[in-house]
Amino acid sequence: MTQSGYLLLGLTAVVGALVAVLVFAVLRVGAAARKASRGARDGAAENAFLAAALQEAVAKLKERERASAARATASERLLGEIIVSMASGLLVVGLGGEVRILNPSGLQMLGLELIADDARFQTLLGASAPALVAAIEECLTSRHPIVRRAVDVRPAAGTAGATHLGVTVSPVLDESGVLQGAAAARSPDTANEASSPG
Repeated sequence: MTQSGYLLLGLTAVVGALVAVLVFAVLRVGAAARKASRGARDGAAENAFLAAALQEAVAKLKERERASAARATASERLLGEIIVSMASGLLVVGLGGEVRILNPSGLQMLGLELIADDARFQTLLGASAPALVAAIEECLTSRHPIVRRAVDVRPAAGTAGATHLGVTVSPVLDESGVLQGAAAARSPDTANEASSPG
């Protein structure tokens, strides 16, 4: 073989090697592109899965919130029905003296028809039941219950006699133990309670 044959053979080998390197590089770039594309598809699928899971979690939270609100409304309605239906008189006052609750039995026992929305217990009961006012104020000041204290309730003007009641006054505390007011209640048992002549 001549020198030019060797040269041609060498050039062919170099060109072949360059083509092999170029093909290898193209294959590597193609594999990397496929991998990146697959990763993007996997990432998009993962993002879609996460979005669906998040949407489902939010929907479940909203459903729980609706159920909790419905339970709270039902509990509030039931509590109102219980208070109105109680045979015992119930008076709940706030720290500022505002009357928060006075059930129908309480109205009847105190000889009242209706009360104003902004009524204060001191004004409402001051003339007819000063001992009850004193018991409520004592409970608000001491934060201790007043158990079965005898009080007199004078009837409305024009009627004779006074009613002797046994009342219990309890502090009303929130879930943190902070005083919110006081609740006074009287049992319907009248064995030791009677009207006395005027």
